[in-house]
This record gives sequence, structure tokens and C-alpha cells, in this order.
Amino acid sequence: MTSLTDILGPKYFDLEAARVDASPTEIIITNDEGTTYYIVTPEDVTIDLEEHGFKKVEE
Repeated sequence: MTSLTDILGPKYFDLEAARVDASPTEIIITNDEGTTYYIVTPEDVTIDLEEHGFKKVEE
């Protein structure tokens, strides 16, 4: 089973930095109203992430 840490990868503290690193097929998510961001693939956006309070910032 994949852990939440493995799915999320590195933290970004700036949305612009996350946008630069994200590919067009990846999604930026946050769970703390925009303090930290993570880049994930569409396949990684699951109910498990939603249960931990993550939501899409943009695609």
C-alpha cells in the first residue's frame, strides 16, 4: 500500500513555484488553505486524499 507521504512528494510553500514544477497533466493540491502545496497526478487524487482534507487548487 502506498503511503500518503509517497503520493504527495515534496512540499511547496509558494503556488508559483508549484506551477513552474508541475507538468500540464499534473494537479496542484493543498489541505491548509494555501500555506503548502503538493503536485500529484490525476490518478493520485483519490477519496483518501479528500478524507485528509486535500482539495485541488488548479489543474
